Amino acid sequence: MQLRQLPVLLSLPVAILSFVVFPEAEVFQAHAEDLSLALTLPVTKYVEFIEAVSPDQSIQITRLSPTHVRAAEDVEDSDDQPLPVVIWHGLGDSADNKGLKEVAELIDETHPGTYTYIISAVGSAGSADRQASFFGNVTEQLDYVCHALAEDNILKTAPAIDAIGFSQGGQFMRGYVERCGGWAPKVRSLITFGSQHNGIAEFQKCKSSTDWVCQGANALLKSSTVWSDFVQSRLVPAQYYRDTGDYENYLNHSNFLADINNERKVKNATYAKNIAALEKFVMVVFDKDRTVIPKESGWFAEVNLTSDSVTPLKDRPIYKEDWIGLRKLDEKGGLDFLSLAGEHMHFSEKDLKALFGRYFGPAGRKFEGPVGEEEWKLEL
Repeated sequence: MQLRQLPVLLSLPVAILSFVVFPEAEVFQAHAEDLSLALTLPVTKYVEFIEAVSPDQSIQITRLSPTHVRAAEDVEDSDDQPLPVVIWHGLGDSADNKGLKEVAELIDETHPGTYTYIISAVGSAGSADRQASFFGNVTEQLDYVCHALAEDNILKTAPAIDAIGFSQGGQFMRGYVERCGGWAPKVRSLITFGSQHNGIAEFQKCKSSTDWVCQGANALLKSSTVWSDFVQSRLVPAQYYRDTGDYENYLNHSNFLADINNERKVKNATYAKNIAALEKFVMVVFDKDRTVIPKESGWFAEVNLTSDSVTPLKDRPIYKEDWIGLRKLDEKGGLDFLSLAGEHMHFSEKDLKALFGRYFGPAGRKFEGPVGEEEWKLEL
């Protein structure tokens, strides 16, 4: 197939979507109001797109020597069965990823006998699950996950579950709490790692000006086409893209984030009720995160990318007016802001086991009050 002589920067994301989501390029072209051409690419270009992004999103755990691993006597001593743990992975990852299996093993080492459920938004691991992390309707995927968890024989009989969301899986898992917490398995502790709770301003920082795939994805997000129903129901990162410079379009057309953040005029009281019912909501940000832009989104902060000024969550209306229950949760000591050293989705075994030891385990355990960043760093 021959590529027409037009700017690759603008056309590439259209090409990817036209091939993967709707093979008929002219169908997408009819919806791409501000991008002038939809190209058809060979499947190898789609594979290149997946592989170009996913390495920065995958879980990478640094294994320590035996002398640094938490001793068995340091793990909570209880005969009670630990609550099940549900995990939602990030962009470009899959439920059968080796790193996710290692996370499940660490949970079991910390709380022996823990049943771990790794979510697939399409019900199967592998390439289909990986593709669904890029392409699909998040609202439909979330509805599928809610029903899948509600039908699992172990999860539905447990008194509650604990949950982990890696990167975009964090806001999706929070969406599960808000939308399904009243009828699907109830979440006790939710830990999110490097998540985009207040959205993204860019796809991610591109490695170079010739990284056409990354540059093309950012071009699509920054075009008005991102607010089309077509893109908002098909490109996953577009559904948590949030542009304060185009806020009205975001409010009117965002398929996912504007809803679960209760930013529209009419608020969903159930969302606030379900978040406030958590015992712990732990938001972990990586201090050297260059993938999530801005990284402070993981703490619901508002960042002015022009001036680099940061408005913390507690100074924002979403907290002051308690749109989703964060203030009420905070007032009962259930909201923790934590920072880990390193890049996006890079962990040490020690950090993970310490987190799992603190926030997971048997039903009925008592949690300590809110943890500040300095206290957490000292503990580790």
